[in-house]
Amino acid sequence: MSLHRSIIRALLLAAGLAALAACSHPAKMSSSESANRLVARVNGHPIRQGVLDTFLGITKNAPPQLSPMIQNLALQRLIDIQILAQKGRESGLLRSPQARDSLFLQRQVLLANLEIRHYLKTHPITPAQLKTAYAKTVGRMGHHEYKARHILVKTQSQARTIIVDLEHGQHFSTLAKKYSEDTTAAEGGELGWVSASQETPPFAAALRQLKVGQYTRTPVKTQFGWHVIQLQGKRPITPPSFKQMHNRLLNVLRNKEVSDFITHLRSHAKVKILLKQTPIPTGSTAVAPAKP
Repeated sequence: MSLHRSIIRALLLAAGLAALAACSHPAKMSSSESANRLVARVNGHPIRQGVLDTFLGITKNAPPQLSPMIQNLALQRLIDIQILAQKGRESGLLRSPQARDSLFLQRQVLLANLEIRHYLKTHPITPAQLKTAYAKTVGRMGHHEYKARHILVKTQSQARTIIVDLEHGQHFSTLAKKYSEDTTAAEGGELGWVSASQETPPFAAALRQLKVGQYTRTPVKTQFGWHVIQLQGKRPITPPSFKQMHNRLLNVLRNKEVSDFITHLRSHAKVKILLKQTPIPTGSTAVAPAKP
């Protein structure tokens, strides 16, 4: 019985994910005539090509020689789903609260994805936006990579004491293992090779100012605490080309467009939350930011 439930759940989940993926990452749409062409009948109920195309939305990039096999497999799954759906309808399952809520949610998600798709189609990312984003990204990367290590402590006075210890000849890695509160403490504070864009602005600025072998004589403050940083190496880097970064930048800009669009819609929506709100406990560590 458990195995049967797993199979059914996998079938239905596959159908739902395929449909939603087709909305978020649409393949080329079938013509109206092609979409309405019947590909099967199940107890007299039709399955149209358009439904099969939607189900296949996430596999449209499959090699051409696999397409007939994939279409046939997908059609067999759709027939299974149709048979199960007909049986569920006969059993009166559509009248259950669970079915009502599930169908409502699926409809809302579908409409939301269609709206996102429509918005991105009517507000395309321009070449100028991509070039500006590329210039900013490369600018943040800089032209060098840095091999560095650091010691992270809670207070400025602790960091100053560590700097005094370094001036008196104590080894950086020994002090990092003893005092650092970062996850790199066990490795002597080693960060390996990093670009400036990977670090917070104050940390990156300190790296740029140091010469190889030097450590910061003044503690560096970030949102994570106080750092003592030592530069161990520096080497030039060649930023990735615009072509190499194109798709990544396009996704970043599209995500920002959608996020801004949702924020705009929320600002004009009348939202009243009736669910009792539970305040987050002070000092909660449920979500901790990553440290540099």
